[in-house]
Amino acid sequence: MVGKSLVSSIVDWLRAGYPGGVPGPDRVPLLALLATTPLTDDEIRDVVRLLTAEDSPALADNVIDRDEIEEFIEGVTHHSAGPEDIRRIADKLAAAGWAVADVDRLPPQSE
Repeated sequence: MVGKSLVSSIVDWLRAGYPGGVPGPDRVPLLALLATTPLTDDEIRDVVRLLTAEDSPALADNVIDRDEIEEFIEGVTHHSAGPEDIRRIADKLAAAGWAVADVDRLPPQSE
C-alpha cells in the first residue's frame, strides 16, 4: 500500500488527540461522529484481511460468525458495527469462500 489508510490516519489522530484514552465527556460525541461513518472499501478490506489472517483467532473453529465480524469491525473503525456493515463483511467473506455463520438474523443488505 502506497499511502496511509484512512483507518491508520484516524487511529493516529485519536492517539495524538487522546494519548491517555478518550475521556468520558468526549466519548458520546466522538462515538456519534464515528457511528455515522459507514465502512469504506479500504476498511472492509482491512477487516477481511484481519479476519482471515493465518493467526486470526476468528479462524480457530474454521467458521467466522457475526460476533467475530462485529469485533473486528470495531477494532478497525473504533465504533460499533451496524448490521449493514456486518452484512457487507459477511457477504464479502462468503463470496471469497469463507464459512460464515450466525448472520441470518441480520436484514439483507440493501442495494
